[in-house]
Amino acid sequence: MSIVRALLLGSVASLGAVVGANAADLPMTKSAPVEYVKVCNTFGPGFFYIPGTDTCIRVGGRARFEYQYSGPLKSANADKSSYRALGRLQVDARTNTEWGALRTFVRFEIASRTGGWPLRSGTAERTAQAFFATGVDTFGRAQKYVEVDKAFIQFAGLTAGRFGSFYDFYGHELELIGSTTSSDVQSTNGIAYTAKLGNGFSATVSVEDPTFRRQPIYASTNTGPIITGGKYYANVGASFDPVTGLPTSYASVDSSQRLNVPDFVGVLRQDGSWGSAQLSGALHQVSLGNFGAIGTAGAYATPVRLDAAWGYAVQAGVKFNLPFIAKGDQLWLQAAYGKGAMSYTGVSAMLGGDTFTGQNLGRFTVNTVDGYVNAFGDIKLSTSWTLTAAFLHYWTPTVRQAVFASYGQLEYGSGARSAVGPLYAGLGGSLIPANLAFTPQQTVNYNNSSALRDWSVFNVGTNLVWSPVKDLDIGAEVNFAQVNIANGRVTDQNKNVSYRVNGVNYAKTTGTDYVWQGRIRIQRDF
Repeated sequence: MSIVRALLLGSVASLGAVVGANAADLPMTKSAPVEYVKVCNTFGPGFFYIPGTDTCIRVGGRARFEYQYSGPLKSANADKSSYRALGRLQVDARTNTEWGALRTFVRFEIASRTGGWPLRSGTAERTAQAFFATGVDTFGRAQKYVEVDKAFIQFAGLTAGRFGSFYDFYGHELELIGSTTSSDVQSTNGIAYTAKLGNGFSATVSVEDPTFRRQPIYASTNTGPIITGGKYYANVGASFDPVTGLPTSYASVDSSQRLNVPDFVGVLRQDGSWGSAQLSGALHQVSLGNFGAIGTAGAYATPVRLDAAWGYAVQAGVKFNLPFIAKGDQLWLQAAYGKGAMSYTGVSAMLGGDTFTGQNLGRFTVNTVDGYVNAFGDIKLSTSWTLTAAFLHYWTPTVRQAVFASYGQLEYGSGARSAVGPLYAGLGGSLIPANLAFTPQQTVNYNNSSALRDWSVFNVGTNLVWSPVKDLDIGAEVNFAQVNIANGRVTDQNKNVSYRVNGVNYAKTTGTDYVWQGRIRIQRDF
């Protein structure tokens, strides 16, 4: 036994010597230090440090499904159902500096939507990047879009890039459809400076891209897009009868708006535990193109370009936090007035209207324009005002309900129709006749048309949202909207508009149109 033990011990000793010799022959290496991702608590939950830097970053996103039903749309050709699936990706990067936090924020939205009533909202309505989806039906009822929703830098009070308009306050905060009369431009380009004044007060001045605020200028041929597409012309008098003052010849003016100067926005705001209050103001230029050929002589009118007109808007809003009713409860109140700045008052939020001079629910068309060119070549601006109220209540910590209502009016002035009437004959694409006189049929067409008529819109709705787990929303909303012609009646486009007696059209008329909308939404944020 002792012989076996001696052999085993000798073998182990020999093996140890060999291993020791081999290990001694190998070079000694030091492992690189491992960098672990560290949580950054400086800027709130969800942030972490980028390894090797002092920058904190938060990555987030959203997935959303929506279905909407709209009825009773009077037009038999209208789609009543609409669908949308949306994905969002965003990155928020922040670094502490001696000047304060340096922030960079980027958000992309990618979506597919279908249907004749394309799930309108302040964001989606002004998405110029949308393009047709593949398939048979590609006439504007099936679209895909990729939107740079946000891309801005904030440093020492400066904000530059693509951001939500500083003018906006309520901006459909509590809604799913987003159809109350409220300014809501969540994506525009510009540069702004915000000064902190203490006690929750701040003041902001902003220079913003007017492209996302433009409405068309009225013209008989202007029924197409204003951001892309061809030119659209308005008729103005080139010479006038010295006795009657009526035009004896006309010229055409390119009514597509030009990008000359930015919009100027100023904001005074206070935020506190009680809520928020904001006073906003904006200046917006309306600028058109050159005159075209004179209708009777073939020459060119002078001057070659109309003088630009300046529109403006003011808005006041307040939000009250109501924790004494239930935690998270809110009351929003907002009022706005504008001249030549319809987008800032939000009067056409229900109808859209950023790309067309007229919008309708089926029975008739109302003009959603910032102004018109009269017979003397002057730009006359429309005026609008709106009132909006919204209330949010939490029935339980996971179930909340919002109730909202709004009212708005748009006015062109008492002389608008008489100023433009002599320059338009048929309102169906035909221009002024050579003798500058209406036929009986043309007179009826114009008298019963909705061209440059004042109108109002009323909206009321409610939604109910269930959040069974954090950041998951399952909700439904119902909304009612009614549009009214302020004076007179107009041809009902849903009736037989070709009924004639002795060559004169006597179609049915109306002064009111309305629509019900319902939407369901399932959304997860992360």
